[in-house]
Amino acid sequence: MDKLFTITILLLTLNSFGQKNKFTPFKLIIIKPDTAIIEKQFYSDIDSVQSDHIIKYYHSIQLLEVLMNDTSVSNNPILKEGKEEAKNEFIRLKSLEPEIKQFKYFETLSSYSLVTYNFYFNEYEPYSTIIEVPTRKTSMELLNKLADSSKADYILFFNNIHTAIRNGRPILKLTTSLYSLKENKIILTKETVGDTESRGDIWTCGNTNLSCLLINGVRTSTAEIAPVIAKRQIRM
Repeated sequence: MDKLFTITILLLTLNSFGQKNKFTPFKLIIIKPDTAIIEKQFYSDIDSVQSDHIIKYYHSIQLLEVLMNDTSVSNNPILKEGKEEAKNEFIRLKSLEPEIKQFKYFETLSSYSLVTYNFYFNEYEPYSTIIEVPTRKTSMELLNKLADSSKADYILFFNNIHTAIRNGRPILKLTTSLYSLKENKIILTKETVGDTESRGDIWTCGNTNLSCLLINGVRTSTAEIAPVIAKRQIRM
């Protein structure tokens, strides 16, 4: 839940009323990573990444409150529906407050992936369910149990997250895996690399190199995973 929040998706739905999603709805679970190994030069960036996340969380709460209290939408059925969604989202986000306060910098990978996949797949109705869950072990048995009990089609998780130097510049390496309940197996495992280049739009970097590495880690990870899900879920 970093930089772009669920509120973005909510506002998009108001602009896309009546249009239909080209994807068959699915449920994707994104598991929070449990650790990362970074060079000492990035230690001073950790507090900035974590505090920035918390600040943006409270900013989203404030935006939702503005939507909820807007009296100008009472005669517009579409906007009234959006206002009700804002109320539900406000309640959901408020319930996450204790969790948000415990946010760790490497969880940017899962939180920003959550927003990115929502942006890719939930522009129009019917919506898919994309959620982030606490870190846990990812053996095949446990992945199957989680997917089955949660009625999830896919589970996404990260490992081997670490910084390195390439051509004299810092990079972030991470491995992303996608599990499918239908096949009961991991259908894709891919190592990708994030750099410190700010590319604008949703890939605009934060105030630190560490933030940029994490955001670009999500960029390269979703570039591999999203087409796999899209191919499977596209409406024929």
